[in-house]
Amino acid sequence: MINPFCSKRTKLYAHWVEEQTKLHAKGALKLTMFFKDWPSSLQAFSQVWVLGGDGTYNFFANAYPNCQIPIAFFKGGTGNDFYWKLYGNVTREEHLETILRAKCQAVDAGMCNGQLFLNGVGMGLEGEVLKSMNAIRAIGGLIGYFLAAIPQLYLFKSFRIRMCLETEWIERQVFLCMVFNSSRAGGGFHFVPHASIWDNQLDVLLCEPLSIFKRIWYLPKIQQGKHEHISFLHFQQAKQITIQADRELKAQIDGELIVSEKFEFHVLPSHFMVIVP
Repeated sequence: MINPFCSKRTKLYAHWVEEQTKLHAKGALKLTMFFKDWPSSLQAFSQVWVLGGDGTYNFFANAYPNCQIPIAFFKGGTGNDFYWKLYGNVTREEHLETILRAKCQAVDAGMCNGQLFLNGVGMGLEGEVLKSMNAIRAIGGLIGYFLAAIPQLYLFKSFRIRMCLETEWIERQVFLCMVFNSSRAGGGFHFVPHASIWDNQLDVLLCEPLSIFKRIWYLPKIQQGKHEHISFLHFQQAKQITIQADRELKAQIDGELIVSEKFEFHVLPSHFMVIVP
């Protein structure tokens, strides 16, 4: 399964994967490539390989929410954050060797307002950054995220939330509000460094209102994942979460834009079987 709007470079990568698989598998695997018009059912296949970025993975998860066959993810998007969580920084040759070994492990997924996600959801600031980033998506990755984020660090206003973790309600003014299944977003920002896709939990990150100076000063620390000790950041875990904001918010869900005042989450433990190292 390949993003139909992918770049020429990604299409060439897809064909490289096809040729290398034929070479290494020696006929043991037969690949059928779908750039568009994905099949209505996956029953005819023993594995599914998804090539794209976090948005493509999100589209796949919601198109086949009950997929039971092993899934392999290939890097071909703007951020590739969920890919990194699964495979790390490896060469394409090393990654393909991992896929051909076909070692599988079940990973969690999350649900937000009826939509599946694999990576995470950022409400408020993250949604505004995504809206800005769409204008510079060709740059992509970490640099593109920085270029989109810096103006919003000056402009974005904090908001009030009522949040329920399981059965406990809290009320708080926040600058940043995120719910993650994985740990990274924005092409390399380690928002929740110790989040696991195998622990049957969702991770919440809340940031108290900050001065513009602090917003700019701490951005690199958050990017590097060196922020878990900072007093104005709050990390929590829960299987079920409800967040009610005091105004309509833009949010990013695996790099796709949604808008709402209320966000309801729950974890889907061990939901997808994924080919891992």
